[in-house]
Amino acid sequence: MNKIDELVTWIQSIEITQILDIIIAIVVAIFSVIISPLLSLLIAKIFNWKKKKVELKDSVIYTTFKSFFYVSGIYLATQILNFNTEIQDFINKVYRVVILWIIAKAIVDLFSKGKIFKSKLRDKANDPVVNIVNKIIKIIIYIFVGYLSLKEFGYDLGVVLTGLGLSTAIIALAAQDAVRDLFSGLAIFWDKPFAIGDWVEIGTGTTTISGSVQEISFRSTKIKAVDDTIITIQNSSISTQNIINWSVIQKRIYKTNLKLPLETEEVTVEKVMNRIKFILRYNKDVINESVSVYFNTIQTDGININIYLETHIVDYAEYQKFCNKLNLTILNILETQGVKLAYPGQNVYIKGIEETPERKEKIREISAKKHSKVTKANK
Repeated sequence: MNKIDELVTWIQSIEITQILDIIIAIVVAIFSVIISPLLSLLIAKIFNWKKKKVELKDSVIYTTFKSFFYVSGIYLATQILNFNTEIQDFINKVYRVVILWIIAKAIVDLFSKGKIFKSKLRDKANDPVVNIVNKIIKIIIYIFVGYLSLKEFGYDLGVVLTGLGLSTAIIALAAQDAVRDLFSGLAIFWDKPFAIGDWVEIGTGTTTISGSVQEISFRSTKIKAVDDTIITIQNSSISTQNIINWSVIQKRIYKTNLKLPLETEEVTVEKVMNRIKFILRYNKDVINESVSVYFNTIQTDGININIYLETHIVDYAEYQKFCNKLNLTILNILETQGVKLAYPGQNVYIKGIEETPERKEKIREISAKKHSKVTKANK
């Protein structure tokens, strides 16, 4: 019953003026919630009068002013309640900190939505640069605002910074790889050896990784291989590897070597060459000036015909289809001329053994022994 009695006593102690203040404060808070979207929309319309209502509500100006009016309305309501000095001082600090964070978020949103870095920087190749700059600026702004917020409430950051100084060396050692990847990522962004969507080959020999670039971040790059697997490579590794960007080439090369049997007649060889030249020169995907079909060399295992050409097809998948179709065409030409490709072979020569008197005597002894064994067996 004591609690109930205390509650009744507190209610009885409330004066009518205090009740009116509470009611007015609630009305002011509700009014601010209702009027804030309308005022924010009006202000956004002044800055972007050509845009529609749906677009304006997604703008940075609208969201920022709406948050400002919400918080200011609630703050104004607390002023009506006439709190004591200590509580009012705390409310003032909270209000200043909240407004500070609203402004910080507005600045961050301006960078994130491309309002700051637009025009020349907003293209496919520079998107990673814009993203990393936005993230760095966002981190700096939030750290700065966090510092001001703590300082507003009287926290001494000197002690914290001193404590952090003791562990700086440990953190630096632990973050070496991350820092190396970060600077390598910045080098990739600025040098632009590739962009998102490019087909690249990274590395040499058996360690080569090829595929389409899917994502470039602070520390790593993601590549989608031919089999649809996603390969993540650390930027520090990429910076030390050879990089081939197939997406920036203007043409691709096709070359092959046909090896015909040695017994192939001269007339047939010439027909095969002329037929291949004719097919290639009238192929719309082949650069005519680049076509070269010539009798290369005569070797012990066959006759070599070298084929070289260039094509404007640079897309890897389309180039593979082009090569497939061209190879089938060449095989069809050989088939129609009755020519088969030569198999790789090797001639083996067996040197005769010189018949010396000692060897002849040895052979006679072996023959005599065999004859003696056969005679005994017959008896």
